[in-house]
Amino acid sequence: MHPEAKKLNEMNRLSDLGHFPALVNLGASVNIVFTLAITWWIQPRYAEMFAPLLWVALVLSLNLLPVILLRLTLTTDTVYRPLGKMDFVRDQHKFSDWVYLAASANMAFWILAGWSVFSIKHTGTTLGAMLLVAFLATLLPVIVRPFRLLATNGC
Repeated sequence: MHPEAKKLNEMNRLSDLGHFPALVNLGASVNIVFTLAITWWIQPRYAEMFAPLLWVALVLSLNLLPVILLRLTLTTDTVYRPLGKMDFVRDQHKFSDWVYLAASANMAFWILAGWSVFSIKHTGTTLGAMLLVAFLATLLPVIVRPFRLLATNGC
């Protein structure tokens, strides 16, 4: 089955994430960048060793709470769109379970990486560099999409 034809609840490969509409990837990238900016702002205020883990737990809880609540509305009649046609707002709770684990691990990585970097050098330049790297890395599936199409079309 072509990945774009898979439905949201049929995702079974990490590469399936690369077939979301660009707006969905952009939303995830903005979420990461926004969270990193807040991390930069709160990091110098909390020197306790448990602070970064508490921050990760809070952010993941805030990100997953809407998904958990929306999943309570799923029924046997729920419509699952194909990956390439998903709507970021209406379909965010319909992925296969492992996708939330992968997204949470990605968010935790960026928070902890940012916290570590910001604790070494807490400057606007460092923040800007982290935001740029995180944005590009998270948006990478969209960035490489044209090159992947060229490769599959034999160009």
